[in-house]
Amino acid sequence: MTARLSDTVDSGQSFSLDGQAVPFQPGETILQAATRAQRYIPHLCWHPDFPAQGSCRLCSVKVDGHPGAACTVPASAGQAVESNTEELNGRRKMLLQMLFVEGNHFCPSCEKSGNCLLQATAYAMGMEGPHFEEFYPDRSLDASHPDILLDFNRCILCELCVRASREVDGKNVFAIGGLGIATQLLVNSRSGLLADSTMTLDDRAAGICPVGAILPKRRGFAIPIGQRPFDLKPLPVPGPGDLVRSVAAAASPPAKPRAGRKLKVATVSLAGCFGCHMSFLDIDERLFELLEQIEFDRSPLTDIKQIGPCDIGLIEGGLCNAENVTLLREFRAHCKTLVAVGACAINGGLPAQRNHLDLGSLLSEVYRSRQGLSAGSAFPNDPELPLPLNKVRAIHELVHVDYFLPGCPPPAEAFWHLLTELVAGRTPQPDFGLIRYD
Repeated sequence: MTARLSDTVDSGQSFSLDGQAVPFQPGETILQAATRAQRYIPHLCWHPDFPAQGSCRLCSVKVDGHPGAACTVPASAGQAVESNTEELNGRRKMLLQMLFVEGNHFCPSCEKSGNCLLQATAYAMGMEGPHFEEFYPDRSLDASHPDILLDFNRCILCELCVRASREVDGKNVFAIGGLGIATQLLVNSRSGLLADSTMTLDDRAAGICPVGAILPKRRGFAIPIGQRPFDLKPLPVPGPGDLVRSVAAAASPPAKPRAGRKLKVATVSLAGCFGCHMSFLDIDERLFELLEQIEFDRSPLTDIKQIGPCDIGLIEGGLCNAENVTLLREFRAHCKTLVAVGACAINGGLPAQRNHLDLGSLLSEVYRSRQGLSAGSAFPNDPELPLPLNKVRAIHELVHVDYFLPGCPPPAEAFWHLLTELVAGRTPQPDFGLIRYD
């Protein structure tokens, strides 16, 4: 085990990190020295108690103009290190987006939410939407152990549990195997099940996972929302490289209000629960302030069924059936600015949890073979019923989305900020606390 960073003493040598001097001790890496100096460099696979391995590449920096992983590059006097730049933060955000779509990181159902390093780092990097197509993996869930749950769908292959089990617990319970997209966490037991390993709940490996892949049983959701560590305090990424601003600036320019004309706003729900619409209504009396500057077109709030030319379109829910696809395309064609609202629109959300199931088997279970159905029950076959898609998809996989408003549902304050900024012709720049994935 390596020495804890707080145990070292400055040697008088230093390097420059984003223009500020950072002292270091001989043998320290850039990330070790920066962490001891309370200068945050984003990371996932690094931990101060274990040797670095540089697998996640989130801590990539430029050292004297050359790229390198801050967790493995030794610190030396006079180095010019760049970390908090728009280019590097943009790459980090892309890596985070890839991790989110490759695994099942549906935050509203994860008890690690609010205490998850992956989630908190995505907040810090301004990740509002996934950008890439969702994989929706269907990896096994190992609940065989009496005290520990193992969810392979949430593993980010940081190898912290591998190193903790090997170097602290002395058990070698975990390993990483496979190549490419098939790379996965393995359990070192004859059956491959955690119950048949030597792991116990008091092992270091049981509590070191930065995400929700390794969880103790019977302790779920014990910390109230608002008291979870990353709800109370964000990761300390300073302003100049904050990707909330650069990502928003890359979106389509907001609709400009015209003198004497209100902006038209339309809303629609696809495969969702209308919870986002209900949260929007939680802005309460301020809705009357908005109505002085906007008017609603198609929306459940107005019961208007057809959509005309609109300035801003708010759309919640994912793509579940053919009607959703048609409506989304029509909505996109009529709206100058399109906002994906809520988890279902952004990553498929709860409806997408059926993506692991065969559609034919699912329909048969619901309409034909489920206990309690009458004899001769059959699939509904009416031309008015839209055909279901094989998989529920996020809306950005079909059309261009200008802005993302994550949450399940997004808080009313997030709606208020988004709409008032767009109505004013400004790019929304939400503060910490307004962007949440759960």
